[in-house]
Amino acid sequence: MNFKLPILTEKTKAHLLGALAGAVLISWAGFGAMGWKLNSQADKAGKKQAEVAVVAAYAQICNAQFRSAKDLPVRIAALEKTERWSRGDVLSKSGWATMSGSTEPVQGVAGACADLLIPEKA
Repeated sequence: MNFKLPILTEKTKAHLLGALAGAVLISWAGFGAMGWKLNSQADKAGKKQAEVAVVAAYAQICNAQFRSAKDLPVRIAALEKTERWSRGDVLSKSGWATMSGSTEPVQGVAGACADLLIPEKA
């Protein structure tokens, strides 16, 4: 079986270049401007969103536990005296950011909890 390719003419070359340019343009527009993602990128984005949601939920628990314990005004005053950047460390060391069943606080929970307890003034 002999198969011969047609001779590339100027017209055929123009069509092929146009098709190639169109494919590149559609790919660029889809991935760059329209938000298309590869599976690996979608997985990373999903994991990041899940981590953010877990930290936010745990921070709410930390906030509720901190506020429901005794001597709230004294503890809030002590936390306010602490530098903003180290408030999360204080909450971690005090055990407020460690959830029941865990031995270590979840990363980011203490800082988010501190931001809930003493919001930044605008």
